[in-house]
Amino acid sequence: MQDHELNTCDIERRADGAVLVRVHSRVVDGRALPDAVFAFRAGDPQYSFWESQLRIRQLAHGQLPLQSLSIPPTMQMG
Repeated sequence: MQDHELNTCDIERRADGAVLVRVHSRVVDGRALPDAVFAFRAGDPQYSFWESQLRIRQLAHGQLPLQSLSIPPTMQMG
């Protein structure tokens, strides 16, 4: 994806932590295909790229990037 194409997509984080990318279609001859939607999760080959793009946009808009949530250790009952 080229730099100018990055401006034609929306990037957001889902509640489950996945990064959702929606690439808007272009109108050609009066018709447009549906938008392409991709979800990337930690471990996916392109996750780190889209995660960084999301953080860049958040910082550019004055939003604090969401930090990774850590899960506290399970408390054992004795």
